[in-house]
Order: sequence, then structure tokens, then C-alpha cells
Amino acid sequence: MSESEGCCKCCCSFILTLGLTALFLWLSLRTDKPKCSIEYFYLPALNKSLNSQQNTSIYFILQLNNPNKDKGIRYENVNLTFSVLDNLNKTHQIGYKTIGGFYQGHNKKAKKKDFVETRGFNGTAVSGEALNNKTVVFRVDFATAVKYKILLWFTKRHKLMLGANVVVDSSGEKVDQKKGIRLKSCAPEPGGYYSAQVAFLVNLLIITFSNFRLRS
Repeated sequence: MSESEGCCKCCCSFILTLGLTALFLWLSLRTDKPKCSIEYFYLPALNKSLNSQQNTSIYFILQLNNPNKDKGIRYENVNLTFSVLDNLNKTHQIGYKTIGGFYQGHNKKAKKKDFVETRGFNGTAVSGEALNNKTVVFRVDFATAVKYKILLWFTKRHKLMLGANVVVDSSGEKVDQKKGIRLKSCAPEPGGYYSAQVAFLVNLLIITFSNFRLRS
């Protein structure tokens, strides 16, 4: 076998190894953000079948799904802000709740059942509006920071800001209680971090191989 054929085989083998390494690194470092939703939302003050206008608390269930099959997620404190929308579509904050940080395993779900006592919320007035307009629109904003666990180490801190509108009818419950309301991202996704890492490692391998060829 000639020297040129041996060099060609070596180059092909290196390119294949480089491609497989880059693919492995990309799969290992790529993460999917948690999927969060409001599964239950209830205000007794808006329930027309009850005489409970004085109870202006909001009872809710927040569900958090980790879609990563091989990566855990560590959540910092989860901050929830509750607001009500007026006729001009302006939000008025009425409540705030903090859920303590926790760790979520691979491909796991977590449900956080809690309530928030509202402030500056006139249940009687809004109840009348719900009766006239059939529905009242609330806003739930979600803010936290997460770290992804890959093998034995955690990634850097990533901020996560989500939100969604919740439509409540005269029963005091969100419309269609059987279906959760997905909280959608309120900020651009930080997608370049892992791509930059993979590109750096690939370039390092190419430089190393080039230096090896020059010395040969």
C-alpha cells in the first residue's frame, strides 16, 4: 500500500471519528427546557353559585415536566405573579407566590398545589363583570433559573421566564379544567452556548490533527 493511500485512509478515519465525536457532544450537551402549565385555577370569589365574595384567594396547580431523558433539572425558587386584565387589556398585579427550589429527575413530572392570597382584588366588582361578560382574564407570570445535570456535573445557570393568560368563567374556574394551560416563553432562548462549545472542541481536534500531519 502506497504512502498516499495510507494518508487517505488516515484522513477518512479522522473525518469519521470527528463527525461521530461532534454528534456525541451535541447530543450530550443539548438540553430541552422544562414544560410548565397551569392545570387548575380557581377563585371562590367568582363562583356565582356560592356566597364567597370575601374569599379572594386563588387556588392553583402548577405542573412542571422535564422532557430530558438523560438530564436532571435543578430549579431555583419559582416566582409566580398573578394579575388581572382590565377592559383596556392592562394588567393589575394582585398576588405573588414563591415556590421553593427543587431538583427534578430525568423525564419526571412535578405538581405544585398551592394558593395565593390576593391584594387589591375586588371580588364583588369583578364577579359582576364576570356575570356580564361571562369571563374574566387573569395573567400568570413564571420566573426562575435552572441548571441542567449532565452526568455528574451541572451546567451554568439559565433564566426561565414564562407566562400565559387564564380565562375564568362565572363558576370561578378556568375555562376547560380538563386541559392545562401551557406557559410560554417570554424571553429569547439561549441556544448558542452549547453550539459554541461543540464548535470549539471540533476546531481543537482539527488543529491537533493539522499539527500532527505537519510533524509527520
